[in-house]
Amino acid sequence: MTASVLATGLAACGTVEQLNAAQKVSKAFNKVGDGKSAGFALSIDATPEQIVAFAKATGEKDAKSEVDEKGAKALSGLTFAVAVSADKPLKDIEAFKSAKGSGTNNDLTLDKSVRVSYVISDRSGTSLLEYRQVDAKGYLHVDAKGVLKLAGEDPSQVDELSADLPPDLSAVKDALAGKWISFDLQELADEAKKNDGKKAAPNAVPTADPEAAKQLLNSLKDVLGRTVTYEDKGTKDGAEHIWMSAPARQLVDELFKAVKPVADKFPQQFKKFPSKAPSDVPDRKVGVDLYLKNGAFSSATFDLAQLADKIEPGVNFPVKLAFNQTAPDVQAPAGAVKMTSEDLMKTVLGLAAGPAGAGAGAGRPAAGGPLTPAAPLTDAQLKELAQLGVPESQARTFNSLGMGFEDIKEIAKEG
Repeated sequence: MTASVLATGLAACGTVEQLNAAQKVSKAFNKVGDGKSAGFALSIDATPEQIVAFAKATGEKDAKSEVDEKGAKALSGLTFAVAVSADKPLKDIEAFKSAKGSGTNNDLTLDKSVRVSYVISDRSGTSLLEYRQVDAKGYLHVDAKGVLKLAGEDPSQVDELSADLPPDLSAVKDALAGKWISFDLQELADEAKKNDGKKAAPNAVPTADPEAAKQLLNSLKDVLGRTVTYEDKGTKDGAEHIWMSAPARQLVDELFKAVKPVADKFPQQFKKFPSKAPSDVPDRKVGVDLYLKNGAFSSATFDLAQLADKIEPGVNFPVKLAFNQTAPDVQAPAGAVKMTSEDLMKTVLGLAAGPAGAGAGAGRPAAGGPLTPAAPLTDAQLKELAQLGVPESQARTFNSLGMGFEDIKEIAKEG
């Protein structure tokens, strides 16, 4: 729910101090789309010591749920970052309008005016996994050894896996070697359309009832206005500090009661709405620290320890969401290895097979069994799979990776 809805709710029954703080937050979030670029970073802000203490405090007595020092160091500082840059203000992009509640639902996949990157990095800032979208092309980079090292595994497994891959999985070797790989999103989209055309036409997506939307919005404003409070904490490190809080169980229960009566009128937004409100929400006030700089949203910090059933004083697990409105323009990486849609599928399936199927090329058995071709597909089977939306080239690739006719047919039925 947007901060502007919170502020509107508070206007009806909040104090002047709360209203002023809420209005600051509302204006700050509304500035997010003013620029042509933006960056968000969600990180584990807890230190290794805090992570270990939190695991001990929340772990079951008879279960081995404690995090060791090595695992805590791996988790601390782990960051997921998103950067967006465009040829126009972000608020004018259709997908951004949809997120703000305009009701549109545009896919940015082929929008060449928008460039996006997603990065998962460790505490040193080293990129473990990165995806970029530039000019309707996708770019992927994986530090496979870094991922294994972070998970406490032997990085040399990557070299063993790569050495045993068959020649037709050279694309997987490139990915494991840490090379940037690229693929044409238009090609993938065309392939998907071609395959979808062989299936039954999907039912039209029902739209939400405008009156129901109005009813829901008013209900949410009422709930948030009565439960959420804002407190101006002054300044910290040059940023305005605002504490936003609410009684957790009351908020969840009232939000559930507000949404449940109209959930079925929003089939896309509430596909699997629960039949009852969560019962494990703590019966206490929880809150988030918001920081604003020059009237714009800068960061937010939330302590996960607030959600624990029982927690000792001094035990914390902070996570942080940082925002940068002047993020660098997303660029295509140089020297990326081009992949076709078939190469990409082989890479995904090859990586999904993992160490269990690593012995495919040399015939070396592994924990999950060797990755060997299944019984060859007959012409009749290929024809049946094509009718289900799996073209012959894809079916043969699945087959070469050890999947039989029934396995492939099951995948096709699941979409």
